Amino acid sequence: MASSSYRRSLAVLFLAATLGTGCNLMALPFFLMPGMEPKHDAKCKLASDEKDKEVKVVILASAGLETRPEFLRVDRELSRKLCQRLEEGFKLNKEKVKVVPTSLVERYKDEHPNWRAMAVHEIGEHFHADYVINLEVESLSLYEPGSANTLFRGHADISIDVVDVHKASEGPIYKEEYRSEYPRMRGPLPASDSSAAQFRERFLSRIGRELSWRFTAHLVEDDNDMSD
Repeated sequence: MASSSYRRSLAVLFLAATLGTGCNLMALPFFLMPGMEPKHDAKCKLASDEKDKEVKVVILASAGLETRPEFLRVDRELSRKLCQRLEEGFKLNKEKVKVVPTSLVERYKDEHPNWRAMAVHEIGEHFHADYVINLEVESLSLYEPGSANTLFRGHADISIDVVDVHKASEGPIYKEEYRSEYPRMRGPLPASDSSAAQFRERFLSRIGRELSWRFTAHLVEDDNDMSD
C-alpha cells in the first residue's frame, strides 16, 4: 500500500513538472500510468486465451511419510496458502480461473486412502478440472543446520508437475524442482524471537506466494518484498 502511494505521489510530481516544461504527455513512462506497472509473466499460464472461458484448477499436495513436527499437515497448509495466493493473483490479473477449495480436495483424500496410487489426471477428472498442480514436498526444515535448533532458517525442496487433464497422455506441461530458503539475505533468525509454529506459518506463506507466480503474472516490484 505504501509503495503504491509513493508511486502515485511520484507520478503527480512528475506530471506537474512535465506539464510545466511543455513535454509531450505521450512520452511519459508507462509505469507511471495507473494499472500499467511492469509485471513478470507467469511461467505456466493457466488462464485460457479465450476471454470468456473459465478454467478450473486442482492443487494436489503430498509430503510423504515424514514424522517430524514441521512436516505435520504441511501438505494441507501449503495447498491452502497457494490456493489463497492464486485466487488473489487471478483476481488482480482479471483471469477467469477457479481453484477447487482446499477443503474439498482434502476431504477427497481422506475418503480415498489410496489416492497416492491414483493417476493425477483421475483426481482432476473427479473435480471436472482442466489442470492439476501436483506438489510433492521432498524436504522441509525450519532450523539452521548445526544451530541445535536455536536459529530459524527455512529450507524446502518441492517437486512441481502440472498436468493438463484433457491431455494427460502427453505428460506434464510444466515441471520444476523448486527450492526455497528463508531468510535469504539477512541470515538466520533467533529461535527465541518466535515460536516454531509462527515461523513455519511465515515460511509457508512465502512459499505459497512464490509458487503462485508460476501460474499468474506478478508485479516486478513484488520481487523486492521477497529479497530478505
